Amino acid sequence: MDLSMNKRWAPVFLALASLFLVASIACGGDSDDGDSGASSGGGVAATAAPAATAAPAAAAKGAASGGTSAAAGAASKAADAADADAAAPAATVAQAAAEATKAPDSATGGPEGSIVRAFRTLESVYGIGYVGPYRTSATNQIGGIEESLFNYQNGNPMTPFLLDKWDIDAAGTRARMTLKKGLKFNSPVGYEDKDFGELDAAELVEWFNRSNATTNPESTYGDGGDFAAIFLEATAIDQYTIEIGLVAPVYYCLPVSQFGCLSAARGPHKVTTADTEGVEWARANHIGTGPYVQGACTPGDRCTVHAVSDHWRQTGNVAEITGIQVPEATTQIAMLKNGAIDMTELDYKLLPDVVADGFTFLETMPGGFVGQSILFPGNLWEHSHARNNEELKPWDAAPLAKDYPWIGNPWGHQGGTCTDGDGEGRDRCGNAPYTDSDNPAGMDDMEQSRLVRLSLSIAIDRGSINDVLLNGIGTPIYSEYMGPEYPGWDASRETGCWDWIGGKIDCSGTMQSVPWEIADGDLAVAGALLDDAGYPLVDGKRQGFEPLTLQAYSAEAGPVGLEVADTVMSDWARLGIEISGLVEDYGGVISPRMRQRVQYLPVLKNGDVHSNVYPIDWPLPVVDTSSSRPGWGVGFESQAGAKWLFEILGEQDASVRSEKHLTWVDYSMYWLQYAGVFQVPKGIVVNERIKSWDGYQQHYSNVSGNPEFIELN
Repeated sequence: MDLSMNKRWAPVFLALASLFLVASIACGGDSDDGDSGASSGGGVAATAAPAATAAPAAAAKGAASGGTSAAAGAASKAADAADADAAAPAATVAQAAAEATKAPDSATGGPEGSIVRAFRTLESVYGIGYVGPYRTSATNQIGGIEESLFNYQNGNPMTPFLLDKWDIDAAGTRARMTLKKGLKFNSPVGYEDKDFGELDAAELVEWFNRSNATTNPESTYGDGGDFAAIFLEATAIDQYTIEIGLVAPVYYCLPVSQFGCLSAARGPHKVTTADTEGVEWARANHIGTGPYVQGACTPGDRCTVHAVSDHWRQTGNVAEITGIQVPEATTQIAMLKNGAIDMTELDYKLLPDVVADGFTFLETMPGGFVGQSILFPGNLWEHSHARNNEELKPWDAAPLAKDYPWIGNPWGHQGGTCTDGDGEGRDRCGNAPYTDSDNPAGMDDMEQSRLVRLSLSIAIDRGSINDVLLNGIGTPIYSEYMGPEYPGWDASRETGCWDWIGGKIDCSGTMQSVPWEIADGDLAVAGALLDDAGYPLVDGKRQGFEPLTLQAYSAEAGPVGLEVADTVMSDWARLGIEISGLVEDYGGVISPRMRQRVQYLPVLKNGDVHSNVYPIDWPLPVVDTSSSRPGWGVGFESQAGAKWLFEILGEQDASVRSEKHLTWVDYSMYWLQYAGVFQVPKGIVVNERIKSWDGYQQHYSNVSGNPEFIELN
């Protein structure tokens, strides 16, 4: 989308020059330059029917999908699945015989020309993700090397892409996938004389099992925890067919779609080069089946990908794409103006002036927003692993070493011990090392901390953040899970009241229903909540309130997130809280602490929802529960979420899944596991050389991962 055609920008542009024509766009839908690609949804407008994104298993017999992405403007054909499904039980999910994707009608005759794209940070190449750090690879930042097993087409995020067909057995115990034949692994530049073979069942099994944190506990693959929550071990059935066990029944979605089904978005790549070429060579050379191959890459400097001249699906229109590292926005803008670069992701507050200078903000996946929220890690409310019942002992974890006001302890402490079976949800129980003595009469630590988190959320002046820091282009959100432009959004809805293990309760006392659209920047209401929680304001300071540190980093929405963090801290300081900020490297410091569940400071970024674009009948992320252990998680967990996750995964009726999804949203917004802050449209700034870029819809990317669809003027 050209920003000059978006009415969300009208107040800004009228104030700047009154030169722009304004029109509305349809709504629907990570990758930060250095964040993981791990890390769901259909391009569903807020009023769309909830069942529009996936066929329930009960109606799966004869179901098929095929053709190309509507976003790519390609034709689609329904595949005839009658023969394939003739013997299948009615409860079986089948996606059969999808026709190979065709190039868009607008494709050029072949690769030509070159472009340069600037990144704030250009990572190293991580050719085998299961031994890399929790970061994306330079080649994934540019895109085009990998392809996915499934992608989003015609409203279905599980359209077979590298697959001919797939199915899940009636009991939901295993998935079977059959690859297309002849999917050649493309040789990197400099190794053209070496044949790396094809993607067959043996290679796919190795990718699954080496990446999965269950089958390979040493895996650091960004999607390893998401795989672990869904998949057991994969095995080859024949040359092109694999079977993979399922942790629990999953009838309608698997974490192997480019769109990001169940929180995972990357595609298979060749991992056995670690055996044949050595681990170091394999780490430095990313090999996939995509329309581009890796060229020369220097970490922190530049990396080039080159179009394959005869790709099976879509030959790239641009022959060579170079990514370069340009950390400073002012330098990026100068390079745009002098023609040194052709495209870059800019800080959102800079966009109006850049667009006024004649550049275009291009939504490569129109309708998608990327959001940021305050995560509240340390709220560890699961005593046992959701998949294997392993004891987790959260009361011994670092977040419960002290009585932090924003962290709820449902277990015991030195002044009120807890033993196994001591109340519902406490089948296993233990005691934190402190004595909890600051709760108001009749209030437990869970309610006290909930009031604190609700107060902190209400104190955030989202309107000012959008107007001042985001130039009015975004919208507020009130949770990672819900806000304007999301499917199912209802500004008049309230959460109701819940106990901490997911039971609906009567509202009474301080336990009152929370509106989905909460009061915005209301310091009086926020202050009263802190009073109720037992932290009175005396001489401008909250008595007994632990000093609070907010962590932030330049995340999915760019460097403006750091300024947003400053504004949030200012709002919180006006409540009388002693507040400070801490900026640390996410991939190297914060993410490992999240993975180990030792993070206790609130963090401004996002979890695995990432954006407004997902089907309303999806479960919320597996990484928000213990299901992803030992893989990455957001640092909080709840028994309610762990229970609902598997209920939704195993539900064959899309309308029931939708209601369960909204129930989970209500629970999370009541307990304030996230405090939503803002969302902004996804896109990239381009110069006049770029004619168009209509890519497949992706939940976890701000910019399309399909550079083969870039067209030049």
